[in-house]
Amino acid sequence: FSLCFGSYALVTWINTIYVQIHLDDLYWNLLWFALANAPGNLLSFFLLDKVGRIKTLVGSLTMSAMSLVVFAWYSRPDHTSTAGVVVSSCTFQALETVAWNVMDTATGELFPTTSRSTGIGLCTATGRLGAMAAQFASGLLIDSPVMLLLVSSLSFLIAAVIPMKLQHGEMSQARLNDYVGGADAN
Repeated sequence: FSLCFGSYALVTWINTIYVQIHLDDLYWNLLWFALANAPGNLLSFFLLDKVGRIKTLVGSLTMSAMSLVVFAWYSRPDHTSTAGVVVSSCTFQALETVAWNVMDTATGELFPTTSRSTGIGLCTATGRLGAMAAQFASGLLIDSPVMLLLVSSLSFLIAAVIPMKLQHGEMSQARLNDYVGGADAN
């Protein structure tokens, strides 16, 4: 819920946020924002199995939240900095891509084969609720981009705390609970 809320609140509304803070070269900066997915994908490729799912997820969510605070700082009406906004928003985009990649990988590993589709479906439905709520919150807060960024940052911090509180162990290099036709596939 929190990852979807925080990311959809910004990714869907990023062009409006850029307009609200009077960022120069809107389309060029939106292109940079979109291209920031690539380093995020590469980073997650290297970190998922080396560092582990939980540490990568918590780290990327926490750093995403911090990058949003920096983004908010540079978005203030009295202190708008194009370079600060673009660098911090692109950093956010790369880090939230890492978080999404971890979630996509870990969600499939959390559930045994017999309940995997149901578990992933439940997680997806919960995320969709967060994404829908984000659209309403963003619509209400769009006239105050700094507040919108801080609310999204808080959402990412909440999302970072949850995996640390769960009693589920690290899944990288672990055997999955796979069952095929009543027989253990491991």
